[in-house]
Amino acid sequence: MRTAFVLSGGAALGAAQAGMLRGLYEHGVTPDLLVGTSVGALNAAFVASRPQAPATADALARVWLGLRRADAFPVSPRALVRGLRRRGDHVVPDRGLRRLLDRHLGVRRLEDAAVPLHVVAYDVGAGEERLLSDGPAADAVLASAAVPGLLPPVRRDGAVLVDGGVVNNTPVSHAVALGAQRVVVLSTQPSRVAAAPPRGPVAMALHAFTLLIGSRLEADAARYAGRVELLVIDAAGAGRVAPTDFTRARELVAAGLAASRSALADPHPKETIRHALDQPLLSVA
Repeated sequence: MRTAFVLSGGAALGAAQAGMLRGLYEHGVTPDLLVGTSVGALNAAFVASRPQAPATADALARVWLGLRRADAFPVSPRALVRGLRRRGDHVVPDRGLRRLLDRHLGVRRLEDAAVPLHVVAYDVGAGEERLLSDGPAADAVLASAAVPGLLPPVRRDGAVLVDGGVVNNTPVSHAVALGAQRVVVLSTQPSRVAAAPPRGPVAMALHAFTLLIGSRLEADAARYAGRVELLVIDAAGAGRVAPTDFTRARELVAAGLAASRSALADPHPKETIRHALDQPLLSVA
């Protein structure tokens, strides 16, 4: 059975996906293809050319445990002022994400990944989503993660590309179109109630953006549940962590691991869309 892992966006909540992957690999569940959006594209790119084994998930968890918000979103006062004065198209430079990709991306081109890797972006000019399956990997991942107005768009083949979460934050539809018969969704959909009021332009923009795109997964789950074996693993409700809070990666990794183990313990996953919320947190070494 052809299995796809679909990794959704969610900024700092992406740490949970490291735990989810650990649980899946423990049970011998591995992907034949990976489809990711935004931070899910970053995580998918990390594992795509590494062994599909617990050690790889642990390595991804270590990356998350070492991250701080400044690593991903280094706020530049100059870019902030230019953006607010409408002299630029973003307020946060992408140099932090580029450095992360330089250190951790295992492939130069998407088509070179050992596990077929696909990332979703949004073509601003054409007004439609784009599935990127070949070409420079770093640019494709950056395009998929380029939150509109926050991070700079990526220009590729004459198109202006931004975060695919604008239209398809959890790209189940692409996994099905690519021939997947089993779709495992690693969801990071945040709680609709913030842990605390967002503070600052970056936090407010990401919070609003993630809430805006939250309804697509429910619609796709209903649409495809009868066509493919669908398993949704969702640990993002644990602790109501904000998408900009990079200080709680350990908690999110543990929650993702617990949610994954719980979902895989379901004796009837084929007939069940499993949402594993608020599972007991496990310690992560």
